[in-house]
Amino acid sequence: MRIRKLVLVAAAATLPLGLTSCGGASVEDFCEQYEAIDQLEESDADQAKGLFEDLSENVPDEAGDDVKEAADYLAENFPSDGDIEAAVESGDMGTDDAQEFASAADTVSSYGDENCGS
Repeated sequence: MRIRKLVLVAAAATLPLGLTSCGGASVEDFCEQYEAIDQLEESDADQAKGLFEDLSENVPDEAGDDVKEAADYLAENFPSDGDIEAAVESGDMGTDDAQEFASAADTVSSYGDENCGS
């Protein structure tokens, strides 16, 4: 499941409806989690929330606060069943939240693509 794809899904879901750094994680730790999300099949999207939680725990200091905050946001707000569109349609995720989710996914994706070779 490409993170970039999550950006598009979250952004598309909004159309119909109109901190601090962590320590100790390495870029390699982050990339391992990032690539696990990238390789997740859509049929296994229900596993993504746990992977985003792992990713959030592995943001290296050098990634900066923006990436850490974005990863934390994704971990906290990713629907447990992995269906962002359904969360927006049901009202569980508001359009503002979906837009913030898309922005957070873009921030994490940009860092991951730049540093993980994806």
